[in-house]
Amino acid sequence: MSAPGPSEGPAEMGADAQYLEAGEDDDMHEPVFLGDEHGEVVADLDEEDDAPMSDSDDDEPGAGAADMEDRDAALGDEIEPPSDDAVAVVTAHAAPVFSCAWSPTDGAVFATGGGDDVAFLHRVSDAASAPRTSSAPPADVTSAALRGHTDTVSSLSFNHDGSLLASGGLDGKALVWSVADPALPPRALEGPGGGLEWVRWHPKGNVLLAGSEDFTAWMWNAADGALMQVFAGHSNSVSCGGFSPDGKTVATGSFDGSLRLWAPRTGECSTLFMGHPYHDGPVTCLDFHPNTEGLLLTGSEDNTARLVSGVSGKVLGTLAAHAETIECVGLSGDFPFAASGAIDAKLVVWDLNTLQPRTTLQHDKAVSALRWIPGTACLYSSSIDGAVRLWDTRSSTCQAVSHGHVRGVLDLAPSPDFKSVVTAS
Repeated sequence: MSAPGPSEGPAEMGADAQYLEAGEDDDMHEPVFLGDEHGEVVADLDEEDDAPMSDSDDDEPGAGAADMEDRDAALGDEIEPPSDDAVAVVTAHAAPVFSCAWSPTDGAVFATGGGDDVAFLHRVSDAASAPRTSSAPPADVTSAALRGHTDTVSSLSFNHDGSLLASGGLDGKALVWSVADPALPPRALEGPGGGLEWVRWHPKGNVLLAGSEDFTAWMWNAADGALMQVFAGHSNSVSCGGFSPDGKTVATGSFDGSLRLWAPRTGECSTLFMGHPYHDGPVTCLDFHPNTEGLLLTGSEDNTARLVSGVSGKVLGTLAAHAETIECVGLSGDFPFAASGAIDAKLVVWDLNTLQPRTTLQHDKAVSALRWIPGTACLYSSSIDGAVRLWDTRSSTCQAVSHGHVRGVLDLAPSPDFKSVVTAS
């Protein structure tokens, strides 16, 4: 089945959207999609073209488990997709898929984790790089089961060179797998007293960071499994976090309404954002600016995003336009733009020079994830409406919308060249 062209985007986004390339003639790109009923989907740009260039308030450790149940419920009723635009479909999981990740170095390798307590490492054939036609069968995908968790696999992350895959589970364990030989027993990194909300690698080394429902974040040396640091100070689940792009700072956001910046070597909290003028609700998501030192954006259940500087320790601005909880945020590394997606079905693109909305990109249901495409003003978004979309934020146009899932999309991960995305449902 052919992938939807740009003209098939939502009517309010314009019927003849062009995918804009900075300094070049306008060019049309038609994504295709790799998907799964309980699993994964990929949208793929035409391989002959380059990537487009464009100028809760629970106080108990079990709160994260309840949140995962809420995410499961958020899948909602079954959807009747208007088309199946996937270039490959994977049905390895026996329960909803909550997380996915794509190798940063191998465009054929991606991973998924689900409510069946299993992660899978997948390899897709070269056929997935070609647009799907009605006469062409879906691309082949081989899957290796990674068994070791005893509860939902909530998060996945590949290390910087793609040689290792980390899986975090609601059983409180982080497991590190060999991508070259997934049959090898994983290295188990243990210690947290609650389920893991997320796992993230150091940008240059094999050091793993994880946030837990037990109000702490943990850092291990994945080479030998040694515990390097425990970051303690939050008073509720550590809902989001990661290393700064230079690896010199750890950031953690919590349901206690705070953002903490830590020194990885000493474990000391160097900067705390909490109380006015910061959020007055749980922090749900965060993102570091790729280039500007110490610049972060956070989202919250208070329906706002906050732009902060870890260098000055100041809140730089409040971004208020949503009517419900913000689920995802992202900072562009190429334009003074930011984006926030929320349960109110809106993706708002912000002008960081004015701290005002630049445009609002409407979805049919809650926005679950977003990713900026480097070198462009374009981004991908996924939604509980079951679709993945490609947007040009300068022209406020939906370049393509791809369908295939029969329930909401909970996560997405781009390929190394950003021409494809895998989605989880």
